[in-house]
Formats: sequence, structure tokens, C-alpha cells
Amino acid sequence: MDSALRNFEKRQKAVVTKHRKLAQGYTTRINRNGTIEHRPLRRVPAAPLRVMLLLAAGGLAFKGLALAVLGEADYLGHLTTLAAGSLPEQIGGWLMTADPVTHWIAQQLQPLIG
Repeated sequence: MDSALRNFEKRQKAVVTKHRKLAQGYTTRINRNGTIEHRPLRRVPAAPLRVMLLLAAGGLAFKGLALAVLGEADYLGHLTTLAAGSLPEQIGGWLMTADPVTHWIAQQLQPLIG
């Protein structure tokens, strides 16, 4: 009796889950047997895009802060050291190369730093 109840609850949970997915949109198809079936639409969640944008903004802010704190000459010195290193260091140096946005962020942070 206990296993029958567990099986029923498992099937009920699957039906509720499918109905929630179908409520967000579905497509109707006819399968090989000729029966009509509804399948939920696949949606790409917005969270990965949001995370990528936050990582990019954080990286730009870090680059700007590093440029503002170290100054142009020391920052370029660190970049040349990274460019002469191993492959991961070279990739890091390429990513940390100062671009116009980094210079603008550094100019905005300069009065706050001192």
C-alpha cells in the first residue's frame, strides 16, 4: 500500500509539473501513433544573460579601479609582464588591456581614490 501511494504521488507530481510548463506555452504535434500531444516550449532563462552582463560590468569596473589605483605607467608595466608569461597569463593580459571604457571608469574613480 505504501509503494502504491508513493507511485501515485510521483505520477501526480509529474502531471502538475507538466501542466505548469504547458501554462507557459506549448506546441501541438501529432506523434508517430497519430495521437495529438502537447509539448512545452523550450525557453532560455534570462538568468545566464544577466549573469554574463554582471560579470562583464564587474570586469570593466575592476579594470577601471586597477588603472585608477596603479596609474597608467604601472598598469602598462603589469600588462607587459603578463604578456611575457605563460598562455593563461597572456590571456589575462589580453583581457586586462585598457580600453576606452576602462579609461573612462578610471577617470571617474580618480577623484574618489585621492
